[in-house]
Amino acid sequence: MKLNYLWRSAAALLASGLFRALPIGAASALGGWMGRVIGPRLSRHGIARANLELALPELSPEDMDCIMVGMWNNIGRTVSEIAHLGTFSRAEESDNGLITFAGLEHLERLKQDYRGAIFVGGHLGNWEVAPLMLRRAGLETVSVYRPFNEPYIDRLARQQRIKVNPNWAIKRQDVKALVSALRDRRSVSMLVDQKLWQGELIPFFGHDAHTTTLPAKLALRYGVPIVPFRVERLSGARIRVSAYPPITLPEGTSDTGDEEAEIALTLAINRVLEGWIRERPEQWNWLHRRWRIKKKYANKRLCSKRPAPGMHP
Repeated sequence: MKLNYLWRSAAALLASGLFRALPIGAASALGGWMGRVIGPRLSRHGIARANLELALPELSPEDMDCIMVGMWNNIGRTVSEIAHLGTFSRAEESDNGLITFAGLEHLERLKQDYRGAIFVGGHLGNWEVAPLMLRRAGLETVSVYRPFNEPYIDRLARQQRIKVNPNWAIKRQDVKALVSALRDRRSVSMLVDQKLWQGELIPFFGHDAHTTTLPAKLALRYGVPIVPFRVERLSGARIRVSAYPPITLPEGTSDTGDEEAEIALTLAINRVLEGWIRERPEQWNWLHRRWRIKKKYANKRLCSKRPAPGMHP
């Protein structure tokens, strides 16, 4: 196990140095190429393909192949762009077009109300740059993250992440930090599209999936809105981050903070994420075991048709 950590850490160090040495456009393109070439040959590709077949069974096998290649392209680009989070940070300050924002008016209303919010999103586009939108709006935010399994790789990532937000909390460990932020009228941001074994079974693409209800619990308890944010890859390393109106409880559901309200609000979050993923399925990270799927897949076919617009910028 230690040897695995060592070679993975060494590979990450070399790759990070290479990506940092390249301009961001070249680094992103190289990462995308590596993802498209290496990714479909990994065992995780079968998990991703099984997830896609379960969630979007109406797609043709060839369309699914192309979505998988597009996913690896996006993941490869995102990984390579971690070394350039400082570049994105400077781009946010200079408005050079590398990163753009939409829906800032929704954040301005929150700022005028002088209260915090819970921002929820998914692993779409380059999700690492999402905190820059909140910084642009002047909202102090604590962002939740899941550490990498390899300590050295995690340290490398944290060194870059603080360039987009200095305030981070470890997933499932720092709930007190989130509560403290909301009490101080600060905000919290988290990605809520991965499986949480301790979570509730809530439909996602029509199938029950273990889902965190933490955003709903906190929102109902502290009376703050849940605001969805979306990250899209426009072309190459160009990214757009969008904020949307707050998610509200379905009509007829009381906001008393009971379990029924928590589940209803979490289901509403899942439906927002579903809509975004359906629009750009090649930009979602399908690699996680989001559902319980017993069937094993070894499908490693490559896309042979013309990809969808934006799949290979």
